[in-house]
Parts: sequence; C-alpha cells; structure tokens
Amino acid sequence: MAESILSKEQVLARLAETSTLAGEDLKGLDLSGSDLSGYDLSRADLSGANLSNCRMVETRLHEANLRGANLSGADLTKAYLVASDMLGANLKGATMVFAFLSGANVGGADFEGADLSTARLGVVEASFPNESGRATSFRNANLSNAVVNATDFRGVDLRGANLSGTYLYEAKIRGAIVDKAQFDGAITMAETY
Repeated sequence: MAESILSKEQVLARLAETSTLAGEDLKGLDLSGSDLSGYDLSRADLSGANLSNCRMVETRLHEANLRGANLSGADLTKAYLVASDMLGANLKGATMVFAFLSGANVGGADFEGADLSTARLGVVEASFPNESGRATSFRNANLSNAVVNATDFRGVDLRGANLSGTYLYEAKIRGAIVDKAQFDGAITMAETY
C-alpha cells in the first residue's frame, strides 16, 4: 500500500492551522498517539493508517476511508463516523462512547473490548461474509445503552458483549455468534434469536 505524501509533522501542522484535512490522501500514515480531537477528516483516505492510541474526541470522519486502519486504543468519544468505511479496521479497546456510526461499513472490523456504550450505530454493514474475508467482532465489547437499528448481525461475533439497555430495533440477530442470555438486558429485539 502506498503511503501518504504528507508527513506526520506536516499533517499536524496543517490541522493546527486549518482544523481540516477533509478529502486528503493520508493512507498508510503513522499518526499514532496524536491528538486529532475536533478536526475534520471527512472523506480523507486513512486506509492502512496507524491511528492507535489517538485522541479523536468529536473528530469528524464522515465518509472517511479507514479500511485496514489501526484504531486500537483510540479515543473516539462522540466521533462522527457516519458512512465511513472501516472494513477490516482494528478497533480493539477503542473508546467510542456516544460515537455516531450509521451507514458505516464495519465488515471484518475488530471491536474486541471496545467501549461503544451509548453509541449510535443506526444501521451499519457488519454481516459475514464480507469483502474483508473476516467476521466482524464485538467480542467483550460494551454496547450498553447503544442504539442499533436494522443491522444484520449474521456471522458477527457478539460473545461476551454487554448488551444491557441496548436498544435493538429491527436488528437481525439470527446467525450471530452469541449466547442467547446476553439479550436478557436488551431493551427490545424485533427478531427472536
């Protein structure tokens, strides 16, 4: 994969000056540990980028390409990820409290141990098979009080996920990898397991 033509230092300097890199080619860039909070990275190509342990509170990533990106340990609290492409991304241990993900492609993404409490998932593409060739994993993730609309969870690993107070509206659960008892605390479930 080709790397960005901008260096980490150039990216951070431009963000400090303009607060936006919307639509920029940042693929493969190592921005690990950076504070990108509040910046506009909408439609940016961050495929294969290393964003591990980044602080991205209220960062706008609308329609961003995050395919194969490493977002492990990142703080994406209140991040706007609507219609972003996170196919095969690593989000292990990420904090995504009250993040907005509706319309995002999360196929093959790994959310193991991530905190998605109160997140607004809406309708995301998560089912398996998908283009990444891997199942999406929410294993041991915190989805408490999250809002999920008509998402297809077929083939998605939800084992150990906290679904307490999770609002599942017309979610398709049949075929998910899950313990049936996990749904006992969910607010609603339109489809029986």
